[in-house]
Amino acid sequence: METRAWVWNGALVPELTSLPLPELREFDVLVKIRAIGICATDLHIMERKVSFAEPPYALGHEAAGEVVKLGAGVTRVGIGDRCTLDPSIGCGRCSACLTGNKHQCAQNREYGLNRSGFWQEYVVISENNVYLLPESVGYDAASQCETIHVCLGGMDKIQLRAGERAIIVGDGPTGLFFARLCKLQGASQVTVAGSRRKRLELARAYGADEVVNIRERDLLSAVEAQSYDVVIEAVGKAETIQLAQKLVANRGRILLFGLPEHKVEIDVMDLILREITCIGSANAPQVWSRVVDLLAAKRINVEPMITDRYPYEQLDQAIACAFAGGQERIKVVVENNE
Repeated sequence: METRAWVWNGALVPELTSLPLPELREFDVLVKIRAIGICATDLHIMERKVSFAEPPYALGHEAAGEVVKLGAGVTRVGIGDRCTLDPSIGCGRCSACLTGNKHQCAQNREYGLNRSGFWQEYVVISENNVYLLPESVGYDAASQCETIHVCLGGMDKIQLRAGERAIIVGDGPTGLFFARLCKLQGASQVTVAGSRRKRLELARAYGADEVVNIRERDLLSAVEAQSYDVVIEAVGKAETIQLAQKLVANRGRILLFGLPEHKVEIDVMDLILREITCIGSANAPQVWSRVVDLLAAKRINVEPMITDRYPYEQLDQAIACAFAGGQERIKVVVENNE
């Protein structure tokens, strides 16, 4: 069996072609992809800003869909089930996998990053990577479960306590989700620093108490030398990582979430003397079911974040749209309603 797929061949424009689908193993399911989120990581791969990706293959690690075929041993899901997909795969046997950290497995693979991903019309995937959706959660919103899950995993690691003050540096989709999660977890003050008006407006709608447009104001001057118990760095540039260290309070915590392209120099003596904790966070397989519960309970409203929608046949145009960026654009989603 073959599937239509948008394949990255090394250029900045993917090509629509056909790919063979692997045979369903005992615990695999066949999923028809219904919605795909275009992530900045997809764009970075296409721009050759990462070392782990080599074309040709289909990108895409944010998706939701419908189960259409079952392997002989599948028991957790049924044909017709609506679902969101965890793209991470481990060996299932090592200590990392057995403790819920398959993303740290030495054999870890991830759909759309280092194997063909969700820019396909159909995908074969283990039932263990499928999380069922209630009817109240649309496919478009569910395509953002992957993004929300990495943010929720970061929140678990940083252990924000009710009443603490938090600042998020970065107004991308993850920065906005972090703002919402900080408010949900009881932060007394949530500040978001970014450079795009529409995103900062959404940060306000998500519960941010203060937003700072760094195109208009110097951040340190704008916050008037306030310090924060928790600083979440969601940009990944040397200057914003170093800025996070200036914003954090004595004995505070910095969540390093943005991925820098190069090594970053930090003031280690300051970290030691002020007893600052720096925590890295990249993935969190154990939180997926909680993400679905948050969406079902309407604690996170994804709809305002989706600014652009394209049909599957125009995924190449969706990529061009995402590359174009702009002040008004936040998240591009590709939908397959056929």
